Amino acid sequence: MFENCVEIRRGFSAYLDDLSSREQLRSIRFHLGFCGSCREELERLEMVQAELRGLPKRQVPPELALRLRVRVSQRLHRNLREGFGLWFENALRPLLIPASGGVLTAIVFFGLIMGSSFVPAATLPDVPLQLVTPPRVKELAPINFNTGDQPVVLLTQIDAAGRVMSYRVLSGRLSPEISRDLDRLIYFSLFDPATTFGKPTDGQVVLSLRRITVRG
Repeated sequence: MFENCVEIRRGFSAYLDDLSSREQLRSIRFHLGFCGSCREELERLEMVQAELRGLPKRQVPPELALRLRVRVSQRLHRNLREGFGLWFENALRPLLIPASGGVLTAIVFFGLIMGSSFVPAATLPDVPLQLVTPPRVKELAPINFNTGDQPVVLLTQIDAAGRVMSYRVLSGRLSPEISRDLDRLIYFSLFDPATTFGKPTDGQVVLSLRRITVRG
């Protein structure tokens, strides 16, 4: 199956991980039976693999693990939203021309009806409609936080479930200790999500934080 040492060595990684097919195993073992150079190369790779497996496992810091989970959740949410938008656009494309004609006809008839029975605007009640609402803080995490005299201003991205997706510091000085406390405070707090026509959606909110004291 393999013609030379270069092709044989390309299959060493799958061979060491037990991922080779029967034909690959037969070809590699046959080649190793008469090629000392490839046997030495395979032994060297086995030693490297053994040394890597013997390295101690490092524990990921909780703050880093939390940031990674947020980034992965944000990426999955974005891909799902983009995929649904593309599917919806493709589904509506055949209906665009008929729908445009129907909307134009409806506008013409609506104009004729309103022209014949016009009501002055002054007699209509002024009812405010709150179609879009921004995110709001629901509950801050019980974590002490103090930036001194100068507040830290954040632009925070909130998803439709009221969880923080990410944030960006707009102003204020951050030390490593303040950054650690800020991560814990923001990512463990609860928010009411933004709404569009009454439905939860992603949104942004600007927060100004200076001092939060939790009493036991």
